[in-house]
Amino acid sequence: MTGPRPVLVVGASGYVGSRVVQGLAADGRAVLAAARRPVPDADGVLPVRYDTVTDLPDAVRAACGRAGAPLPGAVVASIGGWHKGAALLDDDPERWTATLASHLTAHLDAARALVPLLRPGDPYVVLNGSASREAMAGSGVISVTGAGLAMLVQVLRLEAEQRPSAAVRFHELVIDHAVAGDDRNEDPAQTRTPAQVVHALGEVLDQPGAPAVVHV
Repeated sequence: MTGPRPVLVVGASGYVGSRVVQGLAADGRAVLAAARRPVPDADGVLPVRYDTVTDLPDAVRAACGRAGAPLPGAVVASIGGWHKGAALLDDDPERWTATLASHLTAHLDAARALVPLLRPGDPYVVLNGSASREAMAGSGVISVTGAGLAMLVQVLRLEAEQRPSAAVRFHELVIDHAVAGDDRNEDPAQTRTPAQVVHALGEVLDQPGAPAVVHV
């Protein structure tokens, strides 16, 4: 695997992340697919297995070294997910704490670990969902963490703009409707196909002047 600097997709074994990996590779991009679980082999895809986010930078370097590939030129963070359960006041407090860690803190941890692998001007794109903009009963913890994630990206971008000579560019890609084919969604009014998500993502990756927040 040689050639252009690959796109590193974190969360590559998830429903959305796996389809982002497939779509980017189908578009001819080299992809580093980072996940804690096995990722299917595919042309143009280099799996990166890791246990904790602190291990991830070394795992990326090792995978690139074995394949003779350059370090990534972009990161796509597809971390977290969607679920529905009890009302916030009735929910298990431990579930709240765990979701804050997996859907919000995990994004900050990933950025801290992976931004040093990038060069100034490289894109770091965080995927977010419709619950970040729309309060959803029964999925309140996802709405709250999603809204927090939107603000996290804004702060990271603002701080990056204060050191333009050394900063990557942060973007939030908001998937405004359920992703088609995901059985966890209960009769959604609208859907977005994985191809639509990948197309919007590709535009963000390729355009240095892409908006800070992109909706698809």
